[in-house]
Amino acid sequence: MTPARSLAALAPALAGALALASVARAEPASAPPAAGAAGVPAAPAIPLLPVIHPAPPEPALSQMRLDPSLGRFVAPYGTGKAILTIDPRLQARLERTLAAFAVPWGATVLLEPATGRVIALAEHAESDRRLRGGVLRAQPPAASIFKIVTAAALLERGVDPQERVCFHGGRHRLGPGLLEDDPRRDGSCMTLERAFGFSANVVFAKLADRTLAPAELRAEADRFFFNASLPFEGAVEPSRADVPDDRFGMANTAAGFGEVRMSPLHAALLAAVVANGGVLAPPRVVEAVEGELEPAPHEPARIVDEEIAARLAVMMRTTVTEGTGRRVFRRPPPSLRGVAVAGKTGSLFDRSPFRDWSWFVGYAPADAPQIVVATVVMNGPRWRVRAPWVAREALAAWFADRVAAAEPVALPAGAVAGR
Repeated sequence: MTPARSLAALAPALAGALALASVARAEPASAPPAAGAAGVPAAPAIPLLPVIHPAPPEPALSQMRLDPSLGRFVAPYGTGKAILTIDPRLQARLERTLAAFAVPWGATVLLEPATGRVIALAEHAESDRRLRGGVLRAQPPAASIFKIVTAAALLERGVDPQERVCFHGGRHRLGPGLLEDDPRRDGSCMTLERAFGFSANVVFAKLADRTLAPAELRAEADRFFFNASLPFEGAVEPSRADVPDDRFGMANTAAGFGEVRMSPLHAALLAAVVANGGVLAPPRVVEAVEGELEPAPHEPARIVDEEIAARLAVMMRTTVTEGTGRRVFRRPPPSLRGVAVAGKTGSLFDRSPFRDWSWFVGYAPADAPQIVVATVVMNGPRWRVRAPWVAREALAAWFADRVAAAEPVALPAGAVAGR
């Protein structure tokens, strides 16, 4: 067969092969068979897995240290470093104040209510180093600081701040009988507003008994971040608020005698909510990050209505002008003179082992809050200082620092200021 005849004979076969190749190109080989085709099972669906981004680490605040090159506190942060918002000078001064009175343990928190920026997380343990780190632990009893939560719940349910309640007893402890009116023995009467300022336990217990169900007080505590994690970059032990279902147990808790434990940082946030018109600006302690992901920001949250916050603010001002805080703030240090302070005191003791706890939470100036303070001091049977005085000194230190920062720097003789 000649080459020409061979090619002519193969032409039909080549045309068929080309046609099959064309069909193959038109229908991709990866396309699955149609579902339900005879004898061909449907291909199983492959689920799409979510893309998981690594969570930012937490700053190891227990290991924070002063970096001399930066003049700032820093803390380990995953594989990197966090530069903190803590003011070194104020931190040192507040720690010296606690150490000067040799308190067994104490802590002071300063933060800005509008931004949540933490200025100080100061603490001192005189002898037991195991107490260190307590500024972020929910060890102290909340005592009468919990009255902020109770007052908010009462106001939200229509209790008038000027409503008067007559009572007797209950200064240091409550009993079920004190919940009942007794015209023969109820020789004292107070409004809710005044009862807040003077921390009148029976008034709060009676009003809570008349107005609140246990579930309502429990829900109010939850709104103030009890029994939950705080929106914070670091690790904070959740504060606990156990509200019993029985009548007396609930009223006792509402007055500040219940099983409620709170960290100093959380206590500062209660005052910050009032100072910020009912909105919580989440606390933040990380200013900048090196070598790691920045922490995810938390969103502000409205805790109470603005009107409720305003009424609570009036009550907290009463504490300082007339009530349990008046003696301490009556003669303030020079940097605090003329500055109106609002706050709430608290005190309670544990029996075994004996621990005398005192609190002050508040803010200043009262009419335009710039700084929030929360101080707690744990003493033994004998003590030299309690929390309200320490908190006053902390506020004075903050305002003195602001004044110093605003003062012009004196130039040497013959020097010319630059433009």
